[in-house]
Amino acid sequence: MTTAATNSLRVSQTIRASRERLFRAWTEPEQLMQWWRMEGDGWAFADASLDLRVGGAYRLGMTDPDGKTHTAVGIYREVDPPERLSFTWDWEDEAHRVGETLVTVEFHSTTDTMTEVILTHERFADAARVDGHERGWMQLLRLLDHMTQDTST
Repeated sequence: MTTAATNSLRVSQTIRASRERLFRAWTEPEQLMQWWRMEGDGWAFADASLDLRVGGAYRLGMTDPDGKTHTAVGIYREVDPPERLSFTWDWEDEAHRVGETLVTVEFHSTTDTMTEVILTHERFADAARVDGHERGWMQLLRLLDHMTQDTST
């Protein structure tokens, strides 16, 4: 659900995996490489560099079907395993910059084997950028869900 008036969005996905498993999927490069890309043929994981601590920087890249790498960059603001992860977000490529926005990912156990992942992305300076990011986050959550079903880690 997008809230254009505040230039923010909130999406969620319930996934058959523990909070601990999902937190690792967001914070370990070897896990991110299994799902961090867009859906569709030709999209691929490019790279991940994570300094997982408050004040630490990250870079997350994916490659599109034309071979162009799209890299998100930011700083971790909150690291509270396995409950919450918060970080600033922008694109490295000047043409795609959105300004310093804030992403918060929360992991809520709904049963022993199910977790609701709630992602809030806020502080967009331009409401026009909200819809595209909402679609992107929804795809990433679906890919995360598929990844947890395909592996037993």
